[in-house]
Amino acid sequence: HPRAPRRADRRRRRVLRARARKVRAGGGARRPRARAERRGGRSRGRGDARRRSRREGAMFFHIEQEKNIVLEPMYFGKRMREMIESRVRQEVEGSCTGRHGYIVMVTNIVHISEGMITDDGTARAKFHVKYSAIAFRPFKNEVLDCVVVQVTKFGFFAEAGPLKLFVSNQLVPEEMVFESVDENAYVDKTDISHRIVKDIEVRVKVVGLRIDHNEIFCVATMKEPYLGPSPA
Repeated sequence: HPRAPRRADRRRRRVLRARARKVRAGGGARRPRARAERRGGRSRGRGDARRRSRREGAMFFHIEQEKNIVLEPMYFGKRMREMIESRVRQEVEGSCTGRHGYIVMVTNIVHISEGMITDDGTARAKFHVKYSAIAFRPFKNEVLDCVVVQVTKFGFFAEAGPLKLFVSNQLVPEEMVFESVDENAYVDKTDISHRIVKDIEVRVKVVGLRIDHNEIFCVATMKEPYLGPSPA
């Protein structure tokens, strides 16, 4: 009907005029804006909290890496992919890189390229492999549990998985003194049952790192609350 478009236009104009009056009166446009700002503020706060939680207390990371694997002709066949995956795990797991730390475990083989025959006359083939893995990389101020492996008068050495740590006698609580009667130990003067000896588990805080090409070494402290030997 020819009048229908005109009626629709009149309705739209009435709605627009009503909205304009609300804006001039100051009642209608503020609420959505304030609500949007509050909503945005909350989302930004949650995002910042998530980013802080990732930075603080994160030592294990899921990463993607690439590696070339060379396979001998005797392994060509139906089980070639299985052999490539096994070779990746053997060469990668337990290794250390300065950027990502220790590779704890290969979780997935993402892609294996077609093999390229090497030019050294051995008829071996080279495969480019992409894989996902879990990496262990400590940072300064991280708190972790470790096992004491050696006690000396200068301090004690400990290990947390592949990571090696040293706690100097200057970073041991003052009430703990070194004794070497039966075995080397740091003993609490107020409670002799409170001891640091070989094979005991302790909680320490990392205060310094030395990162080499294939090793990470940490200096740690026990001079803070809630650190020290774990209760038996």
